[in-house]
Amino acid sequence: MRLLVLGSILMFAVLNTAVAADIDGKWKATGEGPMGTVEQNYTFKVDAGKVSGTMSDPMLGDQKISDGTLKGDDLVFTVAASGPMGDMKLEFKGKVSGDEIKLSMSFGDMGSMDLTAKRVK
Repeated sequence: MRLLVLGSILMFAVLNTAVAADIDGKWKATGEGPMGTVEQNYTFKVDAGKVSGTMSDPMLGDQKISDGTLKGDDLVFTVAASGPMGDMKLEFKGKVSGDEIKLSMSFGDMGSMDLTAKRVK
């Protein structure tokens, strides 16, 4: 019985990895913030479900993506940024659907906003 459970877990892990979304490459996101339209660019690199790369924002410049994971079509990553308003931690959660990612970006006590990223071809 124990072997059957272990085999099932391994099979699920292999299948989950096999159907993970492909986000490698460049993406452009837009969303509506309190001061108007926000645009960000991302470059993602995925290796065994771990996501790295950069985020580029007009106010924050180029920032490193950290703590990123991609499980199936669920994307999570963090950006530690320094900008005009000081140091902040941006936390992203998203759902990948083909060449589009629906993201929610939260920035501590200051709130959150939704972004839609599209693959740059």
